[in-house]
Amino acid sequence: MLTGATGPITATISACATGSTSMIIGAMFIEQGLCDVAICGAVDFALVPAIIAGFATMNGTFYPKPGENVPAQAASRPFSRNRRGFVVSEGAGAVILAAREFAQSWGLRYQVALAGWGMTSDAHHVVAPHLPTVTRCMELSLAHAGIAPSAVSSINAHATSTQVGDKVEYDALCAVFGKKIPPVTANKSMMGHAMGASSAIETIFGVQGMIDGKIPPTINYDPDPDMAFDCVRDNARCLDQAYVLKNAFGFGGCNACIVLQKC
Repeated sequence: MLTGATGPITATISACATGSTSMIIGAMFIEQGLCDVAICGAVDFALVPAIIAGFATMNGTFYPKPGENVPAQAASRPFSRNRRGFVVSEGAGAVILAAREFAQSWGLRYQVALAGWGMTSDAHHVVAPHLPTVTRCMELSLAHAGIAPSAVSSINAHATSTQVGDKVEYDALCAVFGKKIPPVTANKSMMGHAMGASSAIETIFGVQGMIDGKIPPTINYDPDPDMAFDCVRDNARCLDQAYVLKNAFGFGGCNACIVLQKC
């Protein structure tokens, strides 16, 4: 009602991949000529005792060791040897997509494009990710963007800080990129896991990083000897990024990957 938009409208729910899925659907609407502009986003309010208790029962959320006193800002530890689960957070994010021709005709400035995407369903487990379908989701997004893995400048990882999830994502990166995994960043180390909204918010970080020529950092990173790769640690890294791969892998096996391209 605020925008007066009267084109196609839909609400997608794909767990922690919802933000990315909404952008993919919006891009499909534009690609099919159903609209010129799409407002794509996600919101989640997960700080509810029953929800947190459910995640804790599944051993998903962070919990300190007996007698351990951990400050809140140090609890989210993606890809770290001492990772102990995700920190539940809340938030919202939205990205406005526009057809290139529409942007040009209205004199709008565009600096980053949604170049490709992939979606898969694990059909495997309620919460544990499945390596083959996670890997295929990345591969589909790169193929749709028409680029080789070597063209990717950096990876904005899903990286929830769980033992299983982070390892599967790392193994999938190895399967796609071999020994030449691009620099990786994990935004949840600083913002927690905003569930359905997380990939929308993290995409905004990725877009702004491309515009500024910086990769956001990962904090609380203590390298895991079983996962050898270049993690952008503690401070942002200056780098001109032609393509960024954004991963989002949701509960129930809902996978969505997008490729961002600097124009």
